[in-house]
Amino acid sequence: MEQIPAVWRIDIEPDEFEVSAGQPPWTGFVTMASVVRELRGQLEERTGAPVCLSWFPRFDPEIGRSYGQADFVFDRYRPLFDELQEAGDVFGTHIHYYRWDPRQGAMYSEHTDVDWITHCVDMSAETFEQCFGEPLQRASQGGFFLHDAVVRRSAALGIEVDVTPEPGLGALTDTISFGAYATQPSPDFRGFPRRPYYPSRTALSVPANSWAEAHPMMLVPLTAYDYEGAGLPWIRRIARKIFRRSHSPLNPWKVWADPSAYWDFMERAADEGPARYIAFAVRTDSPSSRAFRQAQDLFEYLPRHPIARRLRFVDPLSPEIRALARAGMTSQTAS
Repeated sequence: MEQIPAVWRIDIEPDEFEVSAGQPPWTGFVTMASVVRELRGQLEERTGAPVCLSWFPRFDPEIGRSYGQADFVFDRYRPLFDELQEAGDVFGTHIHYYRWDPRQGAMYSEHTDVDWITHCVDMSAETFEQCFGEPLQRASQGGFFLHDAVVRRSAALGIEVDVTPEPGLGALTDTISFGAYATQPSPDFRGFPRRPYYPSRTALSVPANSWAEAHPMMLVPLTAYDYEGAGLPWIRRIARKIFRRSHSPLNPWKVWADPSAYWDFMERAADEGPARYIAFAVRTDSPSSRAFRQAQDLFEYLPRHPIARRLRFVDPLSPEIRALARAGMTSQTAS
């Protein structure tokens, strides 16, 4: 039973996408940290190794506009960040490209203005360094958004890994995470690899064949699996692959038959996929929301599932994840 490197990405955001007047507390963050506190010892006992989780707080311009300071969550909950850091967790930043539309009095996602995109990345990176006293190395993008401009600017700032792509997910034109609207749909992730890789400068969905043609930033896609077709006859499973319906992201916030089935799919995805690893993401939604309760049930069940013995929760910049990305490039070059 080979070990499975696992990246657990937690996006630290306000409880709701639309921030109300005043400075409402981020109770989802506080509660998720409590869930992790209760689970950490159980997972370390089951895995036989330290548990390293990855937390991505938002420091983008919309947080600054809504809360009066981009570093609001770090300033308000500094002791909690200290606790997580002392436990061995790592940090990055989660970036939304929200902009305020004064005519409509609404927040929207600006996905076409490269200057705004660059500004959001820059502000997030600068605020992160002010808070943590070190350069930003890890990032994830909000609104399912990943753009060449994001990758170019991130790499120029020294960000080394992005944990955004969701293989199997098609382009979205309307989702609650956009705000009132988006100026451009999210990317079509259906053709993205299901393994860590260094993207080619010609297309983010294409692994580079050499360091010379690669963006100097690794992408770690979230785990996807053909869970809808898992019980179908083999001929129908092949047809699903041909028509590119073979896998979908294993998001914790989705409705699953039961927690055991979810972790069954995760284990199969690791063992049957192109690289043995898993990565999943959760947003710090309101603790009273269905999405939060659904994810909490999955996490609290994990120590009881057989996969727990095989997992090694690691930094997305760990040697294990880097090795998978480099192996992919080596195989591309060899072929």
